[in-house]
Amino acid sequence: MKQLLQRLRIDASLAAISRCKDDLTIECWAESLGLTADTAALQTAVTRFRRANGLLTSAQASQWLTNHGMELEDLASLFRPQVLKESIAQHLVSDDEVKRYFLECAHQYDRAEISTIATDEYGIAQELLFRVEEGSDFHALAREYSSDAETAKSGGYAGLIGRADLSPEMAAAVFNATKGSLLGPFEQRRKYNLVLVEALYPAELSEEIAVDIRQQIFQYKLEDYQRTLNIQEEVWRLGEG
Repeated sequence: MKQLLQRLRIDASLAAISRCKDDLTIECWAESLGLTADTAALQTAVTRFRRANGLLTSAQASQWLTNHGMELEDLASLFRPQVLKESIAQHLVSDDEVKRYFLECAHQYDRAEISTIATDEYGIAQELLFRVEEGSDFHALAREYSSDAETAKSGGYAGLIGRADLSPEMAAAVFNATKGSLLGPFEQRRKYNLVLVEALYPAELSEEIAVDIRQQIFQYKLEDYQRTLNIQEEVWRLGEG
């Protein structure tokens, strides 16, 4: 109950039932695996928290702890599940699992760099398509005619996108095109879009993607492990009935 109240004082989301159950599961799981939280990793988490909350001096940090009725050890304990989570993920999710997952789902990590022109009418989009095909500058037309205020100022440049950022029809066309391809018009969100493919970046198993995949696999394993436990929720039901 003490830790629950401390979580509420810091951030209500930390006291959510699902978050508390996940943290308790991770603590139990780590104990069963003989894993402990690395002191250096805990210190890093605490330091990150202090910086994010403007607690740059020891006096500021001490006053904050006093105001929240906490000791330094209490604060560190709130970050222990996250540190243990990373340790468990490294312990249980092998590099081979990460590679297999990547091979099966690599298309999710494909990226494309595109520029777009959005119009409210199909006929206008079709006319602009013809003008680009005849030699007009796509980016100049985007500045003049695109109804997407967010990208029009930059000549239609929309930046890096993934398949999930586009409709299925647009994603299939973009990621099967080549650099410089002019595509469309596509209907999406009541707009008619022309797309210029600026660059394509097929997925590669980078360190960043490996971390993301490892966390996804870990989450599946966490949910499986959680189903083997009997975590009671009576503390949240006090006063009911």
